[in-house]
Amino acid sequence: MKRLTVTILALLTVFLAACSSHQTDKATEKVTPLKIETQLPADGVIKKEQMATIVGKKATYRFTGEQEQIRYTWFYPGQQVQNPVTQHLRVTFTDKKLEDIKKQANNAQEALQLHIEKMELAGTPQLAITLPTKWSVDQAFLVRKIKGKLKQVKGSEVSLEQGKTTTLKFRVLESDVDYYLVAGNSQKEASSSESQSSGAPTTATSESATTETENPAAPDEATTADSATGTLATTELAGDKDAAEQEAAGNPSVTNNQSQVVPGEKSESKGNSEADKETTPNKEATVTFSISAKTILNNWDQLKKEKQPFVPKDGWILAPTKVPLKAGDSVYDLLVRATRDAGIQMEASWTPMYDAYYIEGINQLYEFDCGGLSGWMFQVNGWFPNYGTSKYTDLHDGDVIQMAYTCDLGHDLGAN
Repeated sequence: MKRLTVTILALLTVFLAACSSHQTDKATEKVTPLKIETQLPADGVIKKEQMATIVGKKATYRFTGEQEQIRYTWFYPGQQVQNPVTQHLRVTFTDKKLEDIKKQANNAQEALQLHIEKMELAGTPQLAITLPTKWSVDQAFLVRKIKGKLKQVKGSEVSLEQGKTTTLKFRVLESDVDYYLVAGNSQKEASSSESQSSGAPTTATSESATTETENPAAPDEATTADSATGTLATTELAGDKDAAEQEAAGNPSVTNNQSQVVPGEKSESKGNSEADKETTPNKEATVTFSISAKTILNNWDQLKKEKQPFVPKDGWILAPTKVPLKAGDSVYDLLVRATRDAGIQMEASWTPMYDAYYIEGINQLYEFDCGGLSGWMFQVNGWFPNYGTSKYTDLHDGDVIQMAYTCDLGHDLGAN
């Protein structure tokens, strides 16, 4: 019996030692830092631990994949990655059965459907898609279906690079969504070509049809189609002043705040969104900053009675305003400056756990003042960062920043 006990104890000791060794090896296992360019694995997954290796880096990291002979590359600015999360970067494409999409997009010449998998975006990456052939077009739009109607994805203008093949590049602001890239030739170019061939200027005749928007107050853009030329064109309907301000601020009351009626304003076919922000050397850099409590207007019954006097009738605590941008500024710095200059109350507290400031209240409106899911969020160019305002420093001239009060954990603002 004694010999059996000794044997069992010996085996148990060996087993525990092996477990301890395995745990130690696992704990000390190092993650290989991401390189500037990474070929995506078959599942397209870049793990949280891998993303952590590029946090705050002053470089843009590229992740490349391929499907159906279509090559795609994600561009992630390291400075925007502050709270690393696993990224699901596999993109799937189809160009089949898209005739109806082309028709809805004013008889677009080309169309491509793509699906971005569900994830929490770790930044505002750009996605470049290189086709195996060349599209003979001079403009393209990123659109998606909302309530059966095509709408342009706001804040995701598409740049075109033409060579032997076509490359389309745009910013990605949401995931778990089916997008469509639709492309054609601009009205101006088509009219010019017709004028040269006929010897006289021609005017495209079109039939305007208004489409429903997610927010009736926002300015609509009615789609127009020229069946003779297959060109893309827009007709902008008049909107009120408040609607225009909502447009400039990212329109917080729109349920899906990245979307507008297709096709939207004409985008330049050369360059990209970053190049568009370039300024003359002596021009002072500015951003458009606003503070909105519009969601409270739709949840008035949940608002604490003593807080009612602090909600403006139109919901704007600070309407879209140009604010100077200084080197090294964070969104928090701009918030402090904007509220100070406008005489608006603001309270924040430092949170050591997140190494960032937490915005407690603005204009006497605090967390939980309008329900258990209420509080302040911020967005930059339509994207809701998953970290604090004081950690967001990747700012550029022309950026649009909005502090917005949510009554539903951001869902009422369009955040995923």
